[in-house]
Amino acid sequence: MTLSLASVFASVATKRLALVDLPKRGSHQHELNGSSRLREFFGKEKVQGELQWHRFAEDAEPAHAAGTFTFYDSRARSADRTGRSEWRMYYTGAFLERAAPGDLLVLARARGGDIHALVFEEHSSWMRSARVLFDIDANATLFRVSGEEELDRRALEFVYARILEELQLDVVLPSTPAHETIAERELAAAVKAGLKFPTTARMAAVARELAGVESADADETLLRWLEAEERIFRAAERQLVDVKLRAGFTDVDDFVSYSLSVQNRRKSRMGLALQNHLTELFRANAIRFSAQAYTENRKKPDFLFPGESEYHDANFDSSRLAMLAAKSSCKDRWPQILPEADRIPIKHLCTLEASISEAQTEEMTRKQVVLVLPHALHATYSASQRATLLTLQQFIEQLRQLQR
Repeated sequence: MTLSLASVFASVATKRLALVDLPKRGSHQHELNGSSRLREFFGKEKVQGELQWHRFAEDAEPAHAAGTFTFYDSRARSADRTGRSEWRMYYTGAFLERAAPGDLLVLARARGGDIHALVFEEHSSWMRSARVLFDIDANATLFRVSGEEELDRRALEFVYARILEELQLDVVLPSTPAHETIAERELAAAVKAGLKFPTTARMAAVARELAGVESADADETLLRWLEAEERIFRAAERQLVDVKLRAGFTDVDDFVSYSLSVQNRRKSRMGLALQNHLTELFRANAIRFSAQAYTENRKKPDFLFPGESEYHDANFDSSRLAMLAAKSSCKDRWPQILPEADRIPIKHLCTLEASISEAQTEEMTRKQVVLVLPHALHATYSASQRATLLTLQQFIEQLRQLQR
């Protein structure tokens, strides 16, 4: 069973904002012209409800607020009706007051029924991610609606799931029955072994067994493994949390403590999953390396090439050394890798972060940090950024050259 964006969203409407859309600038009211396209999104009858606003700008944390909306025919009560309709979306919330012409507006109806209004700053890294996720025409100034049939043609690949998580939309990423079955089996085995949850090494091994390797392309293989592990993990987590919810909490502190443990497990697991799968890929490609080896001041880069002994051998040519840090997300943490290997001036960093800002990547380039990302994530970066990125396959080819 292949999951698609239709398993998350029932409908999506997108447009580039124009001056006429913006309150106190081109519009005197909090209204958007509905047109026939928005009737595809909302339906052909008057509808109203809650609206979850989200704003994504380059130099600010994502902002969220709740509002309401009403989609209605403004001519419905006209005394001299000509038979024409004029559908409009009235909304509450101030996010469009902070928007500018060229920003991107995405209306997304989640499978659970919530309607999200996402505002992306023009030219921002967030906007690039949104264009990849929703397959958006960069210049469309009229609403374009993607219904269930179109969304069903877009497989819910690992990259899309990562973007959804970064957007913090609070949507449920589904699992297939196969993942649910595997998760139940692994949870039972973990409990039998005295563990609360399967180890990351075990989850990674099961994911690789399930996903297999259908290509010699390291980028595709890594994403297949990560996607399989993510779905098994989410299925296991959901089953475990359901048990806890049925058992109940003793008090508020118990609830908060359990919630934090779930969040911490999510954060730590993805980074470890990336390291586990990279280890297997290097082995499969006959690349020599040491993992978590010590360098100066007891620093421990995730991977040293060709190994720890060569790094500490003063007679070994330092130009044949390489290092790789692995961080599933790295926007604020990449400077941590700079002092990890003094003999290696160029630091390589493998990440799963979509669309890091140009200011950040320019600073990385100045500090001689080279980003290594699965090829599918490159589309979320600008053309100038992509010129400095490596795919995982390219990085492996570079290592082969060094180790000849």
